[in-house]
Amino acid sequence: MDQRTLGDYADYQRGEGLAASTIRNRESVLRTLGAVTGRPLLECTTADLRRFLGKQGLSNGSRRTYSTVLRAFYRYAVAEGLRDDDPSARLGTVRVPRGTPRPFSEADVDRLLASGAYRRTRAMILLGFYQGFRVSSIAAVHGHDVDLVSMTIRTVGKGRKERTLPLHPTIAELATTMPRDDWWFPARGGRTGHVHPASVTNLITNAKQRAGITNAQLTPHSLRHGFGTELVEAEVDIRIVQELMMHESLATTQIYTGVSERRKRDGIAALRGRTVPERSGRRAA
Repeated sequence: MDQRTLGDYADYQRGEGLAASTIRNRESVLRTLGAVTGRPLLECTTADLRRFLGKQGLSNGSRRTYSTVLRAFYRYAVAEGLRDDDPSARLGTVRVPRGTPRPFSEADVDRLLASGAYRRTRAMILLGFYQGFRVSSIAAVHGHDVDLVSMTIRTVGKGRKERTLPLHPTIAELATTMPRDDWWFPARGGRTGHVHPASVTNLITNAKQRAGITNAQLTPHSLRHGFGTELVEAEVDIRIVQELMMHESLATTQIYTGVSERRKRDGIAALRGRTVPERSGRRAA
């Protein structure tokens, strides 16, 4: 029953223009809901959803993501006449503290590149750190996206919005060694197209392990965090950082302004110092 429901829902989402990764992630959450509750998705109650979201070990970030998936699915179910009521309508709001970036440093990137990673993995690492690309954008780079005359690179960001960005000189140099009329990272095993974003994640994660970087908070997405952090460190205007990171909201970009310990020290040092008096001066007063 759920298989057909999920198949129909996937067709609906494709018709709405949602990204394949979004559709897969939503299906994964819904399948987990069905496994945890033991009920068909179309028979779950509000109590079932609350128990699912209240599982131990689930971070508030995951709870918010799961809640968003549930609301989207059950709104669809009501709109399509598959249910009369929406069990997600009475779910509470999941509040998540403002996040902090988890950036790879330049030294970390040097270790990744010297870890014995193959050429294409090194290229993926460079795209993450010097263009700020997400793994989905890294996977989909095509030779036609790169213009070495105008020094630009084209990509598709969140919401399937196409963007043309300045090309970093390091990536321009890399481009001279990559395919000009094909995918930079073609799929293997007889498949057409480019590699799956999960493959990019796995390859960079393997390079991290070989490099001996043990910080569990550092993920392939941390290359993008490193990109944003280094721009802020270089005192690039925050609106420019927003455009380069393809953030819809400036509030998202502003997370990176709280990262720099150096800038905090420089800020406090900007206050003029003074000599601390040895006596109170009360008698003279």
